[in-house]
Amino acid sequence: MSALAQISAQIEGATITGSDVEECFFTDSVLERAHIPVLSFAPENVEKADFVVASAAYTNLHPEISRALELDIPVLTYPQYLGRLLSKKRGISVSGTHGKTSTTAMIGLVMLQAGLDPSIVVGSDVPSIGGNAHSGKGEFFLAESCEYRRHFLNYSPEHLIITNIDFDHPDYFKDLDDVISAFAELAKKVPAQGHIYVWEEDPNRNSLISEAPITTFGLSETADVRATEIIFQDERSSMKIMIKGEYVGDLKLHVAGRHNIINALATIALCHEIGIPIPVILFNLSSFNGTKRRFEHIGSNINGALIVDDYAHHPTEIRTTLEGARLSFPHRRIRAIFQPHTFSRTEKLLQEFSQSFQGADEVVVADIFASAREQENHTVSSLNLADLIVKQGVKARYIGTLEDIGTYLSDTLGPDDLVITLGAGDIYKVGIGIVS
Repeated sequence: MSALAQISAQIEGATITGSDVEECFFTDSVLERAHIPVLSFAPENVEKADFVVASAAYTNLHPEISRALELDIPVLTYPQYLGRLLSKKRGISVSGTHGKTSTTAMIGLVMLQAGLDPSIVVGSDVPSIGGNAHSGKGEFFLAESCEYRRHFLNYSPEHLIITNIDFDHPDYFKDLDDVISAFAELAKKVPAQGHIYVWEEDPNRNSLISEAPITTFGLSETADVRATEIIFQDERSSMKIMIKGEYVGDLKLHVAGRHNIINALATIALCHEIGIPIPVILFNLSSFNGTKRRFEHIGSNINGALIVDDYAHHPTEIRTTLEGARLSFPHRRIRAIFQPHTFSRTEKLLQEFSQSFQGADEVVVADIFASAREQENHTVSSLNLADLIVKQGVKARYIGTLEDIGTYLSDTLGPDDLVITLGAGDIYKVGIGIVS
């Protein structure tokens, strides 16, 4: 929402105000830099608006939405409005269950540095592009595109990246087949003169049928764009890049993990297709330094412990993040501090969550961070999850509140510890609290 607010000021020539809960978020500083005021929720906020754009988290019962409807002020959802903006330019959608944000950020950096000046909407604060949005004058519009409630079907992109297809958002999707059907429907929306880019190793990619050509990226020999001779060192990696079996250059990445190599390959595939020279792509990818809340270094504790925060809130993401941490810091004790995000996800994927922490030496599970869109009467708890993690042979404990977790860590931190706060809620506050 904050990204759309920034872009609207230029693309729509609009005066923008916004409303939100009173809790602090990283987007507060982003909006402040853009001189966009944020108000507390109140019906009168919308009374002079020409139209209202509302987050998908809210229904028509929300007081501001309800008031707008009373006054016959048009109300668009976030995906409806993003689709409206995308239609005004050559759309590039970056979709997938995992990796959307980092991939969008990488592509945005390369396109900006190549002089294409795209408009960009991305789901995190990205230092290399100056925030979570960029309102460009170029012909392209690059947007992170979420599958929740099939929202991305509001878009008709010319170029579509699908990083992977996995089961998530169990409060909406019935099962993996339901998720696959949504991505398959999106792929069919890409015109024949467009292009689709998919992860070669994704077991579900064969469900995608389109008149548009498909380029694959990955680590296997069958991928159209692939990396070979990968070397990991600290949080960096180096590799050789092959396109259609031909060596095109070397890439040095300064972000951790195999998953970021996959994200970079998706970036190379798309940027090469739209005409950016390979040396320009590889050079600018080497300067990518990550996004906020994606293995973000928070700082060090007085004892020497390193504190990192990551948005991972799905079993696959947790496993991938911990794998990257182990590759980068093989000699540190990895302490994963996890805050489950939503009761529905925790309940549906409980066994998968319990099996996703094998890369940690210790796990602390906080209380579940509930979503505004959830109903009550869920039976699962964080204590259930902690017990199941222990049964998987990993040291784990339940400590409900962020304050108590901070106290526990402060009392037990050692100089060789790597503390990783994990989750889509406010677990990052723990890391901030224990940094010296």
